[in-house]
Amino acid sequence: MSWRVAGIFFALGVLTRIPFQTEFLWAHDSVLYARAIERFDPLDQRPQAPGYLYYVLLIRAVFAIVGDPNRAMTLVSLVAGAVAIALLYIFAARLYDERTARASGAFMLTAVTFWAYGGVAYPYTLLAALSIGCALLFWLAIRADTGRGPRLALATAAYGIAIGFRFDLAVFLAPLWLMAALAAGLLWTLASAALGALLVMGWFFASAAQGGGVNAMLEAFRVQGKFVDDRYSVFGDLGLRALYGNSYELARYLGRGLSFLAPLLAAVPLSAGARRIELSDRRRVTFVLVWTLAPLAIYIPIHVGEYGYIFSMLPGLCVIAARGAIALARGSRMPRSLPWIVATAALVNAAVFLVSDTPLSARDVVRHDRGVGERIQRLNQPDLAGATILAAYDGLVVEYYLSDDERLSTNHVLISYDPALPRREMSFSTRVCNTAGDACRDRDPVIAVWDDLIRVSGSGWEEITMPHGAKLRVARNMNNIKVIIDGLSVEVVR
Repeated sequence: MSWRVAGIFFALGVLTRIPFQTEFLWAHDSVLYARAIERFDPLDQRPQAPGYLYYVLLIRAVFAIVGDPNRAMTLVSLVAGAVAIALLYIFAARLYDERTARASGAFMLTAVTFWAYGGVAYPYTLLAALSIGCALLFWLAIRADTGRGPRLALATAAYGIAIGFRFDLAVFLAPLWLMAALAAGLLWTLASAALGALLVMGWFFASAAQGGGVNAMLEAFRVQGKFVDDRYSVFGDLGLRALYGNSYELARYLGRGLSFLAPLLAAVPLSAGARRIELSDRRRVTFVLVWTLAPLAIYIPIHVGEYGYIFSMLPGLCVIAARGAIALARGSRMPRSLPWIVATAALVNAAVFLVSDTPLSARDVVRHDRGVGERIQRLNQPDLAGATILAAYDGLVVEYYLSDDERLSTNHVLISYDPALPRREMSFSTRVCNTAGDACRDRDPVIAVWDDLIRVSGSGWEEITMPHGAKLRVARNMNNIKVIIDGLSVEVVR
């Protein structure tokens, strides 16, 4: 292992992400974290339970310096992503050797979704960094010849603190803690367990103190758990059908994150020589597989939210892909081909991000980010300054720039809806009132559809394409016209 190489990986992790730093909040959850900077309250979705208090405190500290919530979060994403790449190099070197370490770092550096998320307002690159760091400490505790107890305590302390940033790590890393505990003495295991419990309790009560008390925190957990169960989990109304939906989404996210690493993953189990080498150290192969696959216990039966979730698995998969590259070079009886195999896989993945126009490619990131600003600018022009904005998945982002940030003119009216709700019909009126009906105002007979994913039908639609490719679909002269909203379909019936 070379600290110089680790430093190079960190520098590359920063330099390759800087050109793709975004200016606007990325998605729904980004708004929740931005609002949590102002006031932490998980019951009010600032952010959603369990609250991720330590992450909120971190971005709040960065916000105090930069003065912009999106910039605060993207800077954390940038640095955490670079740290994750460097840490994976160090960890893989401790697990195996320098060849595996360099290949693992190169694969993580060029993974498409991990590259994209190094510049957006999401906490998932931090999830990867924390997972790698804790796994490294657990492995050092397991493999130590002496001092396993103190090493377990140190790893447990890091684990307990990491849970305050990402609560899902409590489940994902629990098997690794158990493996490390079994290698330590009983007294150190009990002491470390007590330390971990104290740190988690400290996080919970600190969150409760910040977020309205213990009862409010417990209610936030209940509300969030019910939402997940109702929409995604086998424990809700979906039952076993949730397994198919979650498995499909997981495969989609993994496929996008791995891209051309997928064939290398198959090389290890398919090669008899590679299997023999890996199984020569059963404890190591068990550790890597448990670390990599433990998140499946949550992702398949309960919920795998979006692309960033798989960053808990991606580091381990990069290590396995590196071992696959080594197995492929060995099996072809051309060991000197290893650098070419690694470089080819890394460069092809980099090309997918940099050149293609696919989800979370560089073009897609720029289109998504610039599209927010370009839509805002277009909607503030006189002909759309009083339009009613119709938004689905991007509804909270639009609401943020309408009411919190106020870049959108306050003359706009926002209709934000959940595509999962049943079909609804409405007759568009230029008179709009609040829920109580005691405050009304006029609005222009114009609808502007924000989300690119929404499909529009019926007569009278005008498509306005933004400079970077995002779109607004606009329908004018809408007074007393019926509008049908069904999932991601919007129909105008004149």
